[in-house]
Amino acid sequence: MRHGILLIDKPQGPTSHDVVEMARHVLGIRQIGHMGTLDPLATGLLILGIGEGTKLAPFLSDLDKTYSCTARLGARSTTYDAMGTIEPAGDAGNVVLEQIEAAAGRFRGTIEQKPPVFSAIKKAGRPLYDYARRGEAVETAPRRVRVYTLDVLEWTPPDLSLRLHVSSGTYVRSIVHDLGEALGVGAYVSQLRRTQVGPFHVSDAAAIADAQGFGGNLEKAWRTLAQALDHWTRVRIPDRLVAPVKNGATVNAAGLEVEGEALHHDHLYALVDEQERLLAVARCLVSRGDPSVAGGGAQRGDLILKPVRGFREE
Repeated sequence: MRHGILLIDKPQGPTSHDVVEMARHVLGIRQIGHMGTLDPLATGLLILGIGEGTKLAPFLSDLDKTYSCTARLGARSTTYDAMGTIEPAGDAGNVVLEQIEAAAGRFRGTIEQKPPVFSAIKKAGRPLYDYARRGEAVETAPRRVRVYTLDVLEWTPPDLSLRLHVSSGTYVRSIVHDLGEALGVGAYVSQLRRTQVGPFHVSDAAAIADAQGFGGNLEKAWRTLAQALDHWTRVRIPDRLVAPVKNGATVNAAGLEVEGEALHHDHLYALVDEQERLLAVARCLVSRGDPSVAGGGAQRGDLILKPVRGFREE
């Protein structure tokens, strides 16, 4: 069994869970999960964890995201997208590009954002969409998110093309809705495509050819466990310390080969063996003095690497 991640270009229609079920059927593997939900309306990059790759979810789900989006101005949607009930809200034909640019400036940088009522965020153990479908009013607390870029690409009334680079947890639907309110004419997402998640790009993803399989080059879309963390600093573990690390032992960082920037306290690092296989994700700590640390013990002040998640590719 192979362990790693698979990059999928999700079409419009299926849920993220539907794609997981398809992958389980096609690959004949049950241990598959997705890392970052895409709404049924949305297309684009969905990362699947395969086998031990499912353990990477905590380290990949919070990566920045990039989207291309079409916003339809002049109406509001109950779901903030084309899947909801649409009602006219204003005359988009009177809106000029300068107004849009000025309003968009309010949504760049660090902002407080209320998630859509139709979302999977949970309150009192229930997803918000469950309250919304039952017609139950629920108050949602705003969340602090970061909008690194919000580019206005084209304005062809009533459609507005946008490109956004945002932090994890940012709802593009909410940005579009709030932009429409700021312009006084309403707006909702009519098309949404996720093009990038951290270092992973949709151009490398495999398409869903039909209900039976994936199209394109699956090898191009595949990443090993270690490759999935290529954007991390790696620490190479010599053969003599591989077994202790696999068993969860803390190791002394002194003398270990570090690929990338120097180690820093309380940062996470990818520990790999001589064959470039991922052994563990480890946190760098400062030792208080511990002779039992693998690699010859640790003196007070030494940097040590404590595994927080181990991986086995056998």
